[in-house]
Amino acid sequence: MWPTHAVILAAGLLVLGVGGEVLVRGAARLARTLGVSALVVGLTIVAFGTSAPEAAVTVIAATQGATELAVGNVVGSNIANILLIIGLAALLSPLAISRSLIRVDGPVMLATAAALLIFAQRQGHITRIEGAVFVAGLVVYTIVACRLGRGEAATGAEEPLAGLAQRWWYNLLFVAVGIVGVVLGARLIVSGAAGLARLVGISEHVIGLTIVAVGTSLPELATSLAAARHRQADIAIGNIVGSNIFNVLFVTGLAAVVRPLAVPVSIAHVDAPLMMAVTVAFYVSLYKGGKITRGEGGVFLALYVAYLLWTALHAVPARG
Repeated sequence: MWPTHAVILAAGLLVLGVGGEVLVRGAARLARTLGVSALVVGLTIVAFGTSAPEAAVTVIAATQGATELAVGNVVGSNIANILLIIGLAALLSPLAISRSLIRVDGPVMLATAAALLIFAQRQGHITRIEGAVFVAGLVVYTIVACRLGRGEAATGAEEPLAGLAQRWWYNLLFVAVGIVGVVLGARLIVSGAAGLARLVGISEHVIGLTIVAVGTSLPELATSLAAARHRQADIAIGNIVGSNIFNVLFVTGLAAVVRPLAVPVSIAHVDAPLMMAVTVAFYVSLYKGGKITRGEGGVFLALYVAYLLWTALHAVPARG
């Protein structure tokens, strides 16, 4: 039976890689045809599209009463987005930072992380009203980001656009196909890897902490790595900043509207503060040097490995 799982895993890697390439190419062209910066496309369309799986998982968890899982998914995804994905992307290619990201989008990312932390620690839950405010906040942010980005030149290598590539709808179709590709590829990888892990006797708990945890971040990972390889730093970083904002405002907000979200003490006092600290460290890296260096990427990646090990060591006794 292992050959079947191996084929599924290989197919997932292929689909994920192709989807990431298609998504980045379509996003860069879409920015030019719409007359906005690549950063805006990364912050909105790309970020929201690659975060759609997290949104679906979190809202479904809320409808089924698993509100603790819903909050944990958002906090864990935001930590992985910065430490794992930005870390790997920066190792591949140092990431130059747009000024608007430092002035506007970075502070919004900090504010949303702080709001989630405050609600989690002060109340121990997120109400329907607060959820609605979060969702409304995302609408306002998206409108402002698009208006500020209109007319800005897209960054990265300029390729001549000809034929259908000059049409915004054609490039949007590329983006949509790319998003489907990275999401489908991620699902295949998780399915194949989990199947192989079970065959060699790895526990479901370890599979959840490793394969599934990383698998939920694979769409953002594939997109940001492809963007870094093509020197599209605005898409690479915008994807992560936008995803983190989207996760808090829309994913948490919509789930709370469906059902008020209880926040476990461990998340409120350990994981959420860690998410806030990681977000602050990320913004400081953006602010101080105008780019994320390979050295900073290596530190981020090492911190994520340490976080996974710490989580595994503290979770095992709880299951015993």
